[in-house]
Amino acid sequence: MKNRVLLLILITQLLFACNATGPKFSGVETAQNNQARLYFYRPWQLLDGAAAPTVQINGEDKFDISNGGYQTLSLPPGETTITVKEGGVLSNWRADELTITLPMEASKVYFVRLGAKVENVSGGSFISVSGLYSLSLVAEDFAVNELRETKKN
Repeated sequence: MKNRVLLLILITQLLFACNATGPKFSGVETAQNNQARLYFYRPWQLLDGAAAPTVQINGEDKFDISNGGYQTLSLPPGETTITVKEGGVLSNWRADELTITLPMEASKVYFVRLGAKVENVSGGSFISVSGLYSLSLVAEDFAVNELRETKKN
C-alpha cells in the first residue's frame, strides 16, 4: 500500500512538472500589417499530461508544447501547414502525427488548439487508457476563454 501511495505522488509530481511555466496569458496581440499572428495552445488535460510534443510549421520544428501552454508566432501570409508530432526521447506523446493546413492572411489572428481527451479507462492487472487527440482551428472567443488558464510555453 505504501508503494502505491509513493507511486501516485511521483506520477502527480511528474504531471505537474511538465506544465508550462511562463507568464500567464494576458490578452491577444494584434497581427502586424504584413504578417499573420498564430496562437497555438494546449489546454491542461490529464491524457498525456507529462508529454511535450513538437510543433512544426511548414515542416520545420519550432517548439515543444507543454500541458497548459501556449505559444505565439508571427508568420508570413499564405498556406501554412502545422504538424504536431512526437517530441524528443522523453516526450511520451502517444498520438499519431496531427496536421492542419490554413490559408493565413496578413493582419489576421488565428487560434489553433491541440486537445487530448480521455475516452476510456479500464483496469485489472494493467491499467489501459485511451483518448481522442485533436488539432483544430477555433474561434477567438472560445480560444480566449481557454487561453486564460494557460501559460507561455
